[in-house]
Amino acid sequence: MISFTVCIPVYNGSAFLEELLVSIAEQDLSGVEVVVSDNASTDRTPQILDDWSAKLPIRVIRQPKTLTMPENFNVLLDAVSTDAYALICHDDYFASPDALSKARQVLGDSPDVSAVYCDLLYVDEHRRPLARRRFGRSGRFSGEQVGRQTLRTARNCFGIPLAIRREALGQLRYEDDFVYTMDVNLSWAVSRTKPAFHLAEPLIANRYSATNNTWLLLKKAPQEYVDLTKKYVCEPGPLERARIVAVCAFTAAQRLVFHLYERIRSWTAQLQ
Repeated sequence: MISFTVCIPVYNGSAFLEELLVSIAEQDLSGVEVVVSDNASTDRTPQILDDWSAKLPIRVIRQPKTLTMPENFNVLLDAVSTDAYALICHDDYFASPDALSKARQVLGDSPDVSAVYCDLLYVDEHRRPLARRRFGRSGRFSGEQVGRQTLRTARNCFGIPLAIRREALGQLRYEDDFVYTMDVNLSWAVSRTKPAFHLAEPLIANRYSATNNTWLLLKKAPQEYVDLTKKYVCEPGPLERARIVAVCAFTAAQRLVFHLYERIRSWTAQLQ
């Protein structure tokens, strides 16, 4: 039976952390270990984790000072000792109680699969559904093909991993040069030579709110996509660099429009 760890990086996550912990407690998968790296939070995050220590098997790693995002995420990867893990940010949550059991079944049935992905449910800060992201695939897929698709669109075409096999992760870690694209870089590296698997169901809720780091990191996107192209394909020429900048600008505009839509939905709901 595949053993499982849920990894949670958190910094001042008191507004949403409990919703994630509830979604883990509701999973129909027994024996799940929860490892949290508290990145020197100054709000109620430590108290929430203490309160939940009697409800879930939680191991908390408290950082004495704030680390960078890649550093904090890597603390969690270094702590994984189980066959597989899911790394989920404190403001997201599992959208179905059978999310982890479905991921474990895939990994158990297919020993060559490196990671499991799923459709995403976009929600606002009050858990109101905004949209469902469908990836247009089901079953096995090539990480190399999806990585190149990501470069063409400047959008993460992998999604959020529901499970990554520790053996496939090996010594791979998040890199300081990739922050906006940190998930893409690791997902591509993990599934470059072995297939990944997609469950065409919204099993992870991805939250959009005014506190998302995504908006602060958008300006890094063009250079990081150039660097991803160098790493996985070839040195981009002037025309390819210009295309990357243009596609990143278009994708950033789409994100900002969606962010405006989310804000309007939130304000409208508050007025009702």
